[in-house]
Amino acid sequence: MMNRCIKRFHHQKEISLLVNGTLILLYLFYLIAQWRMQPKEEGIAVLGFHQVVSDQEKQNDPYNLWIDSERSFREKIAYLYAQGYETWSLEELYEWRMGRKTKPAKVVVLTFDDGYASSASLIADILREYHYCGSVFVIGSMIADANDEPSSQFLHESDMQDQSVMRYYSHTFALHDKQGDEYVVDMLSYEELQRDFTAQRDVVDCNFVAYPYGHYNDNMLKLMAENDVWMAFGYHENRKMRRDEPIYRIPRFSINAATGMDSFRAMLQER
Repeated sequence: MMNRCIKRFHHQKEISLLVNGTLILLYLFYLIAQWRMQPKEEGIAVLGFHQVVSDQEKQNDPYNLWIDSERSFREKIAYLYAQGYETWSLEELYEWRMGRKTKPAKVVVLTFDDGYASSASLIADILREYHYCGSVFVIGSMIADANDEPSSQFLHESDMQDQSVMRYYSHTFALHDKQGDEYVVDMLSYEELQRDFTAQRDVVDCNFVAYPYGHYNDNMLKLMAENDVWMAFGYHENRKMRRDEPIYRIPRFSINAATGMDSFRAMLQER
């Protein structure tokens, strides 16, 4: 009799555990379904430009994809403004990434690679018209200092004093190069990469870095972390940045002279 009671008790306990386990699984499935049904926060398009010149100058180099015309660039900026987009600085983007800032309905980040002189003149003037801001990733070795004559192509040290529209950050000091198909950053030791980073700190703010050609490796990722870089950017990923993006692998859209308005609009609509 006692044995039957004990068996019945264990059997009821097993059934209770099975029922409770099933209920817990069902509840977990319910939570997952609810989470999937919630609208995902849309990412932010970080747009990567290079050089912009007057329409007349562009006619002198019509096939260079990395030199855009003033007309083409202005059309894109005017479209952003007409569609109600705001622009964010990299500091604001970082605050959003860290969960300390709310994203407005429409916002983009404008970046300009290499440090061309037009960044502080033609491009800055156009952005100023629309009350927009941008960030320039500067190749430090190309920047003329107080002892050099100003260059017609690249920024001079004095050009970077006014940061009311443009702010200036790192595109490395002298790593923007390739030998054949091999990137220079893949040919150097960690110590050599660190020396380049140290030299660049004397030129611009290195809280934000754009990798040369958008290319990075384990040593570059380590370099960013050990030098307390806030965020580092790739190129050609052609997708929006998510809030949970790894801070040293921030994606950017590649925009060049062949990027038409249909492609530009598609970049903004990508989720």
